[in-house]
Amino acid sequence: MIGHAGFWTWFFQMKLFLFLFQPQTEAAVMAPPWANPKLNPCASQPNGWQLLFWPPEAKCYKIFQVGHPCPDGMELSPSLSKSGKNLSAECRCTPETAQSATDGKCYALFSLGPCDGGEYFAPDTQYKSENSKRQWGVCKQIKNCSDETMVYWPKDEKCYKLLSRGPCPKGQLLTTDPNGNIPVCKCGNQVELKDYRFADGQCYQHFTKGPCLEKGHLFLPDKTCGCHNYLPHYHEGSQKCFELGTLGPCASGQHFQLDPQTHQATCQCKEGYIPYINSTSCFRPFTQGPCPAHHILLDGSTCLPQPCERGYLYFPADRSCHRIGHRGPCPRNRIITFDFNTRPSVDGISYNGICACEKRDCSNEQNTNQQTTERVRCDRTKGLIRFGNECHKMYTQGPCFRGSWLVPQRDGREGRQEQELFSEGWKERVGLCECIPGYRRSIRMVGQKNVTLCMSPTVMLAEYLNGTYTVARVISAR
Repeated sequence: MIGHAGFWTWFFQMKLFLFLFQPQTEAAVMAPPWANPKLNPCASQPNGWQLLFWPPEAKCYKIFQVGHPCPDGMELSPSLSKSGKNLSAECRCTPETAQSATDGKCYALFSLGPCDGGEYFAPDTQYKSENSKRQWGVCKQIKNCSDETMVYWPKDEKCYKLLSRGPCPKGQLLTTDPNGNIPVCKCGNQVELKDYRFADGQCYQHFTKGPCLEKGHLFLPDKTCGCHNYLPHYHEGSQKCFELGTLGPCASGQHFQLDPQTHQATCQCKEGYIPYINSTSCFRPFTQGPCPAHHILLDGSTCLPQPCERGYLYFPADRSCHRIGHRGPCPRNRIITFDFNTRPSVDGISYNGICACEKRDCSNEQNTNQQTTERVRCDRTKGLIRFGNECHKMYTQGPCFRGSWLVPQRDGREGRQEQELFSEGWKERVGLCECIPGYRRSIRMVGQKNVTLCMSPTVMLAEYLNGTYTVARVISAR
């Protein structure tokens, strides 16, 4: 028999069990849209939720498979309409890759890809399509760092020291690919990396913790772990060695950094932090820091009663408060916002107001009064193509109707290599509208005219299911 206390303990445990596992049970029964036979006829087959209907061949293929029926480097992906009532299959580039508008192929992002030396293949953030979730890429110039010992990392647009870990995963160092001067993370037996390679087969930066397990030891150039009192990384108080730029033996708000006068590392305030009297730590100004509640730290010896009401931030320059999101004392096209360099979870809430761009990038402001009568050149390196009197990105819908996209116009005969057509004197690609992969080209009688149609996957699916032809959308009547 279960006692009274034991019964309630058991009852509480059962209630807790049901509460914890109920959400997971509900989530497990939710099916993806392509598992609906009304949207995807392949869903009625065994393991049909893993299959997608491909209209050009009227066959079922495994979802997210790479290659056929898609071009090499692309995977078969579901595309759901905004209303959620229509589902189609689409060929897209695999994750971490993007499609080039110059040749329609997929390349790894932040690699050389289809670009020239000194460039890298990056996501095209300026072009977005409402009709497709394709990821497009564009060639961008590799920026130069002010210090020759630094290398530009395009993923975060920052400079890091060459042969340091930088943004790389543990066991790899930052170097460059000699083929295209593209920054890469790797470890190997190459000349520039062999001195950093440890016995475990991974590479570590010298004078860092690296593979060393004992606290206070660093990875030394002779590929051993140790600490010596003649090293600038040596801390006299603890008789241990610490990485430069880390917390090391220091208090909060400080880091273990090299003193340019003594060439020995000491505990110093981090950038943006200040010391406070009678305290060994450093703090962010305009946060509460060591001050009493409802006060902010003004300088190394002064705590100021909170001067601003809710929705306002403090500006030290004029010692006044200004409303968030308004221009206030900021220059034109800039507004007052928070100091996002301060981390609330570590430093506390900052009441420091700064001026930020009202738009995404103030440097891209253009003078709308400037006009030009010169013909705009369609830059091939950016994947642009001429259609009429305008430039558009290749392999996008552009001026074409739904179901088609812009491709380079070619001239050739059977058995001979096709040649791209260029506009005279400009060396620009000339484009034409062509059905995108998955759409079928068909000539139908509309009224009294023969017109060229690109039949969408949903129309082709209806024909497949019904066995009858339906009226397709006209994309061209030329």
